[in-house]
Amino acid sequence: MKALINRPRPDITEATYQAECRFALEPSFLGLTSKAAEAGWAPKEIAYALMVLSAEALQTLAPPGETLHN
Repeated sequence: MKALINRPRPDITEATYQAECRFALEPSFLGLTSKAAEAGWAPKEIAYALMVLSAEALQTLAPPGETLHN
């Protein structure tokens, strides 16, 4: 079965890792936002909700005592 999201390339560099991750996630992200809009959600609210969910996910990955701002 083919992966729906591309895996990181073995030769990826630290400098390009984030950009390639964004490129790999973009089609799924756009598909999700499109489905939410088709369900009747406003585009601005979709973007905000996804931003909040992303920030919450990032916060759970932070070491204890570290915030997103330090």
